Amino acid sequence: MNKIPGILKRPEVIFAFVSVYAITAFGWWTFAHIRTADELYQSKINSLQLQCFQATLDVQEGIKDGVFNDTATIKEHFSQIYPKTEIVFGCCVNQFVVRPTEAALKLLEDKNIRTKWMYGLEGGVMLMLLFWGIVWIYQSLNSILGLNKRQNNFMLAITHELKTPIASAKLYMETLLKRRLDGAQQEQFIRNSISEINRLRDLVENILLASQLENSKFEIQKVESNISKLINQSVDNFALPRNLEKRIIKDIEENIFVETDEAALDAILTNLLSNATKYSPSDKPVEVCVKQANNYTLISVKDEGAGISDQDKKRVFEKFYRVGDESTRKTKGTGLGLFIVKNLINHIGAKLAVRDNVPNGTIFEIIIKQ
Repeated sequence: MNKIPGILKRPEVIFAFVSVYAITAFGWWTFAHIRTADELYQSKINSLQLQCFQATLDVQEGIKDGVFNDTATIKEHFSQIYPKTEIVFGCCVNQFVVRPTEAALKLLEDKNIRTKWMYGLEGGVMLMLLFWGIVWIYQSLNSILGLNKRQNNFMLAITHELKTPIASAKLYMETLLKRRLDGAQQEQFIRNSISEINRLRDLVENILLASQLENSKFEIQKVESNISKLINQSVDNFALPRNLEKRIIKDIEENIFVETDEAALDAILTNLLSNATKYSPSDKPVEVCVKQANNYTLISVKDEGAGISDQDKKRVFEKFYRVGDESTRKTKGTGLGLFIVKNLINHIGAKLAVRDNVPNGTIFEIIIKQ
């Protein structure tokens, strides 16, 4: 079996080749029709010239045979037999010139111009539509290829993320069965197992939540909430099981009330904290701030990691999107966290902003209007 050349396995190369061919072919079609219109115009001019030659021979024969004796008779004959030509006499009947009329020439020229404009406009419109279609198809193809790559990365990531806590929990349980441990060791092993199970639970919940958001099955239930208390509790619920209570710094104003969905806000904060702690050094703090202004409440999560480039800031909220390649990336994750954050914020009617934390890191800001 013949092998397909490597370059032909790349759909973007094939698409570029077909696109260039289609545009070139249609451009040539337009040019060929305009050139044909010019050739047809020249052919009709030549036909008029032949009529003039034929008319000249007829007049000469008529004068020789005595059919025409004066210019008036000849002109009357011309108006009936050769309406697109005219005869101009000199000093006598024998001296004359036959030529196309100005009206006939003008009619042919105007028709030729209209025909070329018609082909030019038709070709231009079709080329514009073809170009727009090619751009749209290219963007769609690029989006599909990008999604396919992100899905492949997601499958690699999810396989690792699922296997790791399962393997760890299994190892702890097998150790408890095979070895006699003192009370403190048993408690530590059980705590570690619970931590891995919680990690697995969080992953499954994120996958289910992403599916609900994508299929518009997530229902918002807004109530008047003390988000100062809610966010304090959310930070503690995230930090304590992971031993991050010293790393996560809270700067939360007390008794801030807003109308929101508490479960959605908790999921948003949990994913932002998970993102911040994973993508910044373990010895650097993560700060959660909640401030109230005149007509809005600002919630921010700041880290001191490597930051996010301007190009990636536009894409980090896409489903499965992660910077880099899954085969070489060391940071854990599935590419669902920020996708969930963005969608939940849209659902609760808030706004999300991403900016650089000078000199290093990233700040995610949630703005909730009162």
